Amino acid sequence: MRLLVAFDGSEGARAALREATSIARETGASVVLLQVLNPLLDAADVLAPSTEAAMVTVSARTQAALEAEASATSLPAGRVECVVAIAGRGEDDAEVIEREAAARGATMIVISSRRAASVVGAVLGSVTDHVIRNAPCPVLVVRE
Repeated sequence: MRLLVAFDGSEGARAALREATSIARETGASVVLLQVLNPLLDAADVLAPSTEAAMVTVSARTQAALEAEASATSLPAGRVECVVAIAGRGEDDAEVIEREAAARGATMIVISSRRAASVVGAVLGSVTDHVIRNAPCPVLVVRE
C-alpha cells in the first residue's frame, strides 16, 4: 500500500499527514509526502535572474521543509518519500496531485478539505473537489 499525502503546510495538511501516518503504522504502507509548487506564485518573492533559478531556490527550501515534516512522523526513513512537484504551464495543483499519484503507484490519496470561504470558492470548486472527481485511486479526505 502506498499513500500519497497532498501537503501545503497548512494545519489541515498536517492533519492529513497524521492520518496517513496512522494508517501507515497499522498497515505497513509507505507514504509519499507531496507538495506542489506553482512558479508564478511560489517564486514571486525570490530575487533571481530567472523564474527557473528562483524555482531551484524555492524547491530546495520546500524539500527541506517536507523532510522536517516527514521526520516528525516517526515512520522509518525508508517509508516516507518527500516529493516537490512543479506545476507545468496551464496545470493546476489538482492535476499535479493526480499525475503524481498515478506515476508513483499510490493506492490512496490523503488530502485535507477546507470549507469554501465565499460564493466564488463554491463556484470555482477546490483542489480537493477536483481530486475526488478525477483521482486514479481512492481519496481519503481529512477535515480541517
